[in-house]
Amino acid sequence: MRGSLGFMLFQLDRESRVPLHEQVRAQVALHIDQGNLRPGSRLPPTRRLAGSLGINRSTVCRAYQDLWAQGYLEARPGAYSTVRARLRTTTNKASLRPSCLAFERLSAPAPRRLFSQVGRMAHLAAMADDLRLVNFASLAADRELCPSEELQRAFRKVITMRGKTVFDYGHPAGYRPLRESIAVNLRVHGVAVTADEILVTNGSQHGFDLLLRLFARPGAAVAMEAPTYSLAIMSCRQQSIPIAAVAMRADGMDLAALEGHLRSRAIAFVYTMPNFQNPTGITTSQVHRERLLGLCEAHGVPLVEDGFEEELKYFGHAVLPIKSMDNKGVVIYLGTFSKVVFPGLRVGWIAAPPDCIERLVAISRVCWLSGNVLTQAAVSRFCDSGAFEEHVRRVHRTYRPRMRALLDGLDDRMPKERVTWSRPQGGYALFMQVHPRGKMSEEVAMERIRAAGVLVSPGSLYFPSPPKQVCFRLSIANLSPEKIAEGCRRLGKALKGMV
Repeated sequence: MRGSLGFMLFQLDRESRVPLHEQVRAQVALHIDQGNLRPGSRLPPTRRLAGSLGINRSTVCRAYQDLWAQGYLEARPGAYSTVRARLRTTTNKASLRPSCLAFERLSAPAPRRLFSQVGRMAHLAAMADDLRLVNFASLAADRELCPSEELQRAFRKVITMRGKTVFDYGHPAGYRPLRESIAVNLRVHGVAVTADEILVTNGSQHGFDLLLRLFARPGAAVAMEAPTYSLAIMSCRQQSIPIAAVAMRADGMDLAALEGHLRSRAIAFVYTMPNFQNPTGITTSQVHRERLLGLCEAHGVPLVEDGFEEELKYFGHAVLPIKSMDNKGVVIYLGTFSKVVFPGLRVGWIAAPPDCIERLVAISRVCWLSGNVLTQAAVSRFCDSGAFEEHVRRVHRTYRPRMRALLDGLDDRMPKERVTWSRPQGGYALFMQVHPRGKMSEEVAMERIRAAGVLVSPGSLYFPSPPKQVCFRLSIANLSPEKIAEGCRRLGKALKGMV
């Protein structure tokens, strides 16, 4: 419908999904922005404009109220609404705009350095959308295996049983029944803890960040394996915490090198992944774990054990977590449901002595008040119903043949004289090292591998300092055995051309 008052023209579409008051607001704002209505100009009274347009007066009133809220109008009871002389204009277009602020200069030095590294990871994730590539880069659990029906039942059950209590803030240590469920599950792995020794986190990455906040002190470094979890490196850099890199050997962290660090410098804590280490897939022996624990006990340094893939043992005999041997309260254990159930399930935990947990709870209360009570309650129900154990068995049935397909495919296709790789007993990933005859940069190697139709995760992401040779991680997380076999064929062809 067209209507006019002076030079103000309106085009109202009654069939549109856009409410009439919003259409009126937008068109008056356009007249003001274009200069057709200048500061001080009177707007028609709401009753007159509504009659002219054939709409309800309340619709015009709401449009004028929105214009006032956005700074377009001056309005006083019993007086005309007039156009306001604005110092700031309101922009309603959804578009990318440059800022007048120099965020590169305003950023703290550590996040500034971190920006480019995170950008590399985002670029790698974007390339994963190319369906022509066999994607060995992603470590996220396969969404096709998500136990959606069981989780739906768990959510419905807790809402029915707990009512609106699950919609409130929770205890900063986490939903107590879930902490009890986690304690029961840890006992299966030989770890004897109570609910009071557990803090529920927003995934294991959040747990690592809390530990940095607790233990990092000026001048103290975090000792960690090299290579190691890329976001652990980035978390330290983001907080300007130095890293004491300890070389990863075939049997695990180089303990002689670690002892050198413990003797020569202040160490905030030692960070390790003894089972299916990311990115190498290496599982350390019982003897290695005993020696590592003994070093940390002797030097009075916390040992942070990341058990992010504890449930994913496919071959051989399981080795119990280091935390199972912890008689002196030295080991702090990180766990998560995300790597087993589905990536978006941001529920993890820290298991530590009560005194440590109390301090972490205080930090957690300040940083995030509490976790998502509804999700934590549903996960607790999911575990208590037996659905978690059944899901883990299903995951094993799926991933065991995938890992076997990768190991067999590499044995069949790789030029073994100049290419080496780890042989994991579980988890999602293994690490490959390439020894070209001449000099070759990682960038050139990654481009040649992509040209062959394969996407891998560059090794430099997992080292605090650039590695001396070309290396990369391969993951089976989202690939069928058939895709894995094809990826090995393509990768073998690319590497034969490089070595």
